[in-house]
Amino acid sequence: MNQTITKKLALILGLAATLQTQAQVTAETFETFTLSANSYYKDTVATSWSTSEADFQYDWSGTTGSGYWKSGSAYTNVKDTVNGTYTNLYGNIVNGGFSGNNYVTTQDGALIKVKHLSMVSGFFITNTTYAWKVIKNGNQFSRKFGDTTGTGSGTTIPQGHYPDWFLLKVVGYRNGTATNDTVKFYLADYRPTGTANDYVVKNWQFVNCTALGIVDSVRFHLSSSDNSFGFMNTPGFFSFDNFTTSTTVGVHELQSISGISLFPNPATDKLFVSYTTEKPQHVSIRITDITGKEVMQTQLEGLAGPNLLPLETTTLEHGAYFITISDGASSKTTKFIKL
Repeated sequence: MNQTITKKLALILGLAATLQTQAQVTAETFETFTLSANSYYKDTVATSWSTSEADFQYDWSGTTGSGYWKSGSAYTNVKDTVNGTYTNLYGNIVNGGFSGNNYVTTQDGALIKVKHLSMVSGFFITNTTYAWKVIKNGNQFSRKFGDTTGTGSGTTIPQGHYPDWFLLKVVGYRNGTATNDTVKFYLADYRPTGTANDYVVKNWQFVNCTALGIVDSVRFHLSSSDNSFGFMNTPGFFSFDNFTTSTTVGVHELQSISGISLFPNPATDKLFVSYTTEKPQHVSIRITDITGKEVMQTQLEGLAGPNLLPLETTTLEHGAYFITISDGASSKTTKFIKL
């Protein structure tokens, strides 16, 4: 692992540690699982598997000889960046894990249950070889992303090529109810006009999930611009590593501050933070970018009742940010976009 990536991971883990006081941060690298070379988890009785902090849903359909991996996640160490067909479901385009040999390949709809109420700080993500090759080249079922021929939905293709995309949505749950926010990450994006900014992820990139708040499970949802008859043509797989959680055992969510809202969101030159406190108290506001780097911090004495704090965002670069509001004993994090 190069020094730049190591430093970025340290920043991310540092952010996770500060989001909840007294929290225990665990980055699961999946290196404790023993695999022979170029192999993967396979259980024909559909047994889910676990790490110290999470249970990973896994399902198999059929018998050993004729069955198939139906859903969920499988740990693997497959290194194959050449075979871009369905016979290589588990390999990724990076050719290995982020911080070791093992990593996880997962399917659309996969569920991960954390063993304690936790903040899922995030994970590193990349495309599988299968998905990457199909997006770049197409196959008998899927078109090449950004194709310049044909028509889309009965109309002429806008901007000269299909504005394709492959999107992951991470949804957090607590007691069966989805939390307020959804984390989105584009594994491929051809939507901008022209082709200069078109991309298909081919390295490890971090997905910050702190905006989901405290959860007991997360579910992955994949979607694509390439669909037929209600089904996604793009292979519904991706790989991840260093699944990082911050357990909240003995830690309380922000209770003395309520009614937190941000507007306008997306923001341009100014962002207003609205909240209510039960009594006059010290409040800390911290803004970080998606790598965990702090870009702004301020402290104030909140009045009892409604409060409105204006924040200048002119100097922030375009993109997603996370704002953490703390009363010194607990905190809450939410996301906003800077245009």
